[in-house]
Amino acid sequence: METKYAGFQKMVASAYLLLIFAALPLYMKDGFYMLADAKYLFFRSVSLIFLLLWLAGAAVRGIYRRRHGRCSLRKKPGEWSEIWGMYSGTDVFAICFAVFSMLSYLFSAYKDTALIGFSGWYMGLLTQLFLVGGYFLVSRWYEREKMISGIVWLSMSAVCLLGVLNRIGYDPLGTFEGMNWWEWNRRNLLSTVGNINWYCGYLAVTVPLLLYCFWAGEGWKRIPAWAAAFVGIGAIFLQGSSSGYIAMGAMYVVLLLASLKDMRAFLRFLETAVLVPLLCFLMWLTRLHLILTYDMEETIEKVITPVWGIPLGILGAGIVALRMIYRRTGRNWLENGRVLKGVLVLGVVLVLAGVLVLAGCQVSDSVWHFFGSSGFLRFDAEWGSMRGKLWTAVWNGFCRTDFVRKLYGVGPDCFARYFYEVEMIDIETTGKWMEAVYANAHNEWLNMLVNEGILGLMAYLGFFLSAFRRFWKNSRENRRMMAGMMAVGAYVANQFFSFGQVVSTPLIFLVIAVCENECRRKETEKGNQDGRE
Repeated sequence: METKYAGFQKMVASAYLLLIFAALPLYMKDGFYMLADAKYLFFRSVSLIFLLLWLAGAAVRGIYRRRHGRCSLRKKPGEWSEIWGMYSGTDVFAICFAVFSMLSYLFSAYKDTALIGFSGWYMGLLTQLFLVGGYFLVSRWYEREKMISGIVWLSMSAVCLLGVLNRIGYDPLGTFEGMNWWEWNRRNLLSTVGNINWYCGYLAVTVPLLLYCFWAGEGWKRIPAWAAAFVGIGAIFLQGSSSGYIAMGAMYVVLLLASLKDMRAFLRFLETAVLVPLLCFLMWLTRLHLILTYDMEETIEKVITPVWGIPLGILGAGIVALRMIYRRTGRNWLENGRVLKGVLVLGVVLVLAGVLVLAGCQVSDSVWHFFGSSGFLRFDAEWGSMRGKLWTAVWNGFCRTDFVRKLYGVGPDCFARYFYEVEMIDIETTGKWMEAVYANAHNEWLNMLVNEGILGLMAYLGFFLSAFRRFWKNSRENRRMMAGMMAVGAYVANQFFSFGQVVSTPLIFLVIAVCENECRRKETEKGNQDGRE
């Protein structure tokens, strides 16, 4: 019975992971028409079915164990502490997030919206509970299979490739049929995910995984892994949302820090770093005609220059030289950890310097004049496509809320209901967005603070930070943790300028779940080994 139960739950977890991670991003019902609704209904239906199957299996097992005297509701003090020991810090934060989401719903004045979410976004209570439920299902029962990993890898590669093809004028799926190249939709919808901000969120989760596959691959598998990573970097470079470049920087920083523990790993990092100058140099060399967002065209023209040949040559020569020296001497200069500590210290210094420069730009015009531009350095109403004015209005609105709303928020995904009905938010929109409604704060952490309050934000942010810390601690023994660290780092960075939605957010929860599963398996194996000794 126990064996059959375990097999059933593993099958449920594998099928759920496959459908959400591989099928959801590719799923389109009527092309780009009502795509967000189609994605949400797919996610909700799959989550509801498979989480119910999981709970039904758990109930049957519980009944069986009770009948055969293997389970008792009465626990001794030592047994309760053993049960609590089965939960990691990431698990605890996930449970707290689910609890605080339910409390936020109960205290919300907009329960009709809080249950399902704002139209077109659907990040309400049901979605939050499905996210946590999917995390526990996969983290407890998923069993790594090459076939599942291969299908997920193919799906990620396909979604990235379609985005690149769309940018160079190809439309394999016919989703742009009837659109002219100058139309907004033709320039701002991509691949099978749609809106470039949604697509950027998807890439922030998946490109780190493709990059990891190339970094960690062995033998002939590195060839297709290299191709997929190259396409992924191309997709994130061309997608059109500026936050994607910050996400790309974050994933590379995490990979660099994790690679500075070993010379062989550092050489692999340099090979991944080559992808960026190689992409830009080839784009200049081939003079590709790109269909980009209008605000991106001028930037790309400045970026795509033959100058990229210089870092490409330096990195290429450096890789060859370091590899030859390493093979001849066999010395691992990074093993003692001094280089890593030095880089960390340098990183802290650079961050502090950056903070001081940004602070100076807010105080004096002469500072940002010295650096040549106020566009990014000077925080004002127009900063970040009007994010400056939006964030200021949101923060002031949050400060005006009562104590209960500060703790629990206005309700899951109720940002628009509260700010348009109570705060009467007035953000100027132009062009395509003349009649647009801000459904969220365009900053997931600020948005979570408004929707689910201080408690919800602490649990939600704690979930990601505790996961990153847990993966970092286990990365030396299990290098797969690096994939999770890179994805978490890129997602957290991207979401500072973006928002959660029913494509990227379920994926990052599943990435954390798979890595948590790996951690639990290693801990179980270590416990069994210690027990035998």
